[in-house]
Amino acid sequence: MIDEEKVILMTRMASYEAGEGKKNLAIWRFFRGDYIGLQLLGSFICATLSFALGVALYVYYNFEDFMENLYEMDILEFAKGIAAKYVWFLVIYMLISYAVFAYRYSHARGNLKAYYGNLKKLSKIYKGTGNSKP
Repeated sequence: MIDEEKVILMTRMASYEAGEGKKNLAIWRFFRGDYIGLQLLGSFICATLSFALGVALYVYYNFEDFMENLYEMDILEFAKGIAAKYVWFLVIYMLISYAVFAYRYSHARGNLKAYYGNLKKLSKIYKGTGNSKP
């Protein structure tokens, strides 16, 4: 006889495994600090490249003014201004990245706890019916 509860539970679990479960299992392989640290390293690289591209586009857009004022402007002050903006950009970007990746980790953890709870339910259903094969 087909147990409807068992079929519904197995269908829900298979759907989770095929979709969101793959990402959550990949996240769950790491400890929380390792996962967030690795993601922050990637964010640091992306933020640095983004800022460098933004500065390059700004200089390219204002290239004529930049070249006219090159000998009149203080290069050291210009570099300090860019460095200060870079630090602010990086701090804000990393804080946002930390919040996003901490949320993703905790969300994956909650979903996987529910998944393992469903596995336990399914195991109890099989033990209750006397079937040893899933």
